[in-house]
Amino acid sequence: MRKNFLSPIAIGLMTSMAIVTSSGVFADTSTQKQNYSSSSQITAQAALPQLPFRSNLAYSTGVSAYIYGYTLVEMARTMQKFEQTNELNTFKHDRNLADDKFRDFVKPNNDTLYSQSWLDLSKGPQVLSFPKINRYFTFQFMDAYSNSFKYIGGSNKKEYKGGKYIIVGPDWKGKFPKGVNVIKSPTNMTWVLGRTLVDGEKDLTEVHKIQDSYKLAPLNRNQAKGSINIPTIQTNDYDDPIKFFNLMAQLMKLNPAPQRDEALLSQLEFIDLDPVTGLFTGTADPVVLDGLTSAVKDGKEAIQKSLLVLQKPNNGNWTVNYDRVGTYGVYYLNRAMIAMNALGANIPKEAVYAITRKDSDGNTLSGQSKYVIHFDKNNLPPVNDFWSICIYDSTNYFIANPINRFSIGDRTEGLKYNIDGSLDIYVQSTAPVGHESNWLPSPSSTTNTGFALLLRMYTPKESVQNNSYIIPSVKISSEQ
Repeated sequence: MRKNFLSPIAIGLMTSMAIVTSSGVFADTSTQKQNYSSSSQITAQAALPQLPFRSNLAYSTGVSAYIYGYTLVEMARTMQKFEQTNELNTFKHDRNLADDKFRDFVKPNNDTLYSQSWLDLSKGPQVLSFPKINRYFTFQFMDAYSNSFKYIGGSNKKEYKGGKYIIVGPDWKGKFPKGVNVIKSPTNMTWVLGRTLVDGEKDLTEVHKIQDSYKLAPLNRNQAKGSINIPTIQTNDYDDPIKFFNLMAQLMKLNPAPQRDEALLSQLEFIDLDPVTGLFTGTADPVVLDGLTSAVKDGKEAIQKSLLVLQKPNNGNWTVNYDRVGTYGVYYLNRAMIAMNALGANIPKEAVYAITRKDSDGNTLSGQSKYVIHFDKNNLPPVNDFWSICIYDSTNYFIANPINRFSIGDRTEGLKYNIDGSLDIYVQSTAPVGHESNWLPSPSSTTNTGFALLLRMYTPKESVQNNSYIIPSVKISSEQ
């Protein structure tokens, strides 16, 4: 990969490209390149800003690079949040269901307790073991780019019997006896996100016992402790091209990209980002920095505004993420969009998510209105395990409410079905008289009343996975 590509630069851009000289005559850059000695670089650099294509090239490459690298940086930032209270290669068990104070990642669920660990497999394999589990649980394994490359539990009921799994990094060369369960991660930085079903507050003690039975240990007791050394990532680093692309370069050196990404990686030299050495030097040239500054702004905006474009529509303004979620291949925008809005989302076989911020009339959901979601008896969410509806504010976190209820679903204690077997869920800021058991509180603030509803369907049936299941719309309640 070429170094110092854009600083002093255009000399190496495309050696057969013709450009316009100051005299207006076309010249071959291959000939010009030979004339760039160390004594003439100052003159060359003075002339380069006259070539606007360099800023445009940095901009277009920068947008693609930003979208590509966003997930990698966000995964590392999430890992660093984990490290504030835990060591790598150890479990952190959440002992209480997520509430409005939960900030580990966006759009948490309120159905399971999380047991998570960030692994550094560069120091050697880690061993995961657990006994027989008598309820829904799953371990989701994600590489540094957020691709889910392995599941234990969940839809695979055979794995509920317990077992031992050896997790190795991409460069591991050792051998294990036949029959040993080996999980090979594509990257040394690996996120293990466990979920264990909880049936309300009364069930917490039992679930804590299950969590304590999840064990992680090094294969060799002499292995060094895990450590992934990169600068502390701040939220404003995403808006700074120097900081962002420096982080991206370092992370790509630590976690080499798969071969399938070669087409995009080959373009990174246009902004002097070298994923092999982990160096980024493109900002040495003000013209290039100008293009990258705009690229970071527009790349971030593209991710933010692509959420609805990339989702599939369902009934009544619901949209569904059932395609290219959890494993992304070369769909980098999908990957970044999920990282920004629902990092750690499951693959469709394990869970499908449907979200809406609008009612059946297309109006934005607001705490100033009262809504009802009506499920006919034969149109309840078709799942093999369970379903729930969560409510989130505009920043994708839970909303404080007087009864501390952040989700409602088929396991909600006291949930009441109608005489004909149908079900009504009431979403409003004040308790619905006579329907308190089926109430999902919406925000009461007069300054920030907007919210989102997210329907989770765990181990969904085929009609959910192919989006043929029609989700009931969110309608204005007649009981205003």
